[in-house]
Amino acid sequence: MFTKEDELILEVLKNVVHGLATFLGDDSEVVLHSFKDTDHSVIAIENGHITMRQIGSTLTEAGSKIIKDIVSHEKNIVGPYKSISPNGRILRSITIPIRNKRKIIGLLCINMDISKLLQTEDFLKTFLSFENPKIANDLEKVGSAMLSNLKEQIFEETILKIETKGLIPKRDKNKFLVEDLFEQDFFALKDSVEFVAKKLGVSIFTIYNYIRELKNGKGG
Repeated sequence: MFTKEDELILEVLKNVVHGLATFLGDDSEVVLHSFKDTDHSVIAIENGHITMRQIGSTLTEAGSKIIKDIVSHEKNIVGPYKSISPNGRILRSITIPIRNKRKIIGLLCINMDISKLLQTEDFLKTFLSFENPKIANDLEKVGSAMLSNLKEQIFEETILKIETKGLIPKRDKNKFLVEDLFEQDFFALKDSVEFVAKKLGVSIFTIYNYIRELKNGKGG
């Protein structure tokens, strides 16, 4: 049963929604959900253009899965994880359950559009060619560090997504993970096969076999 106290807690958080959005900027959507009416759960939203939502919108299917994860594992925070907006933008998202004592009464969600950041690698490549070999070498190290961080982020977010899908047999988890990374064009990144093999504790040939199976299944 939703109480007056529950409503007051969420009412106070509306200012938090506005404050976070003001601080993070136009590329970050901040959403407050109330479980008083799950069919129209959004009670406060800033920068709704990112996911095309507004006050009165319903909780997404992904949001429903996150709630199950929060309840099953008693989490106080979920993410950061990767999500996709309706218009195909790549988002870095985080979800925080709002509780009154132990009862979950709502969610505070932040969705940051990182599509522009992911274009940085291609942008930097244009400017990594110099006559001075020392400058080129220094900048190459910077670019490699950024690429390494990007691979780490995508890998960890994909791991989280696989683990929240439900019960997947341990022997199949690696295949599911490689398939998800393949769909994201992760293996177009430099040294990505070696990176994944090291993370999973398998040989690079195992990863190549998974990729070959995926390519054959999609017609090459």
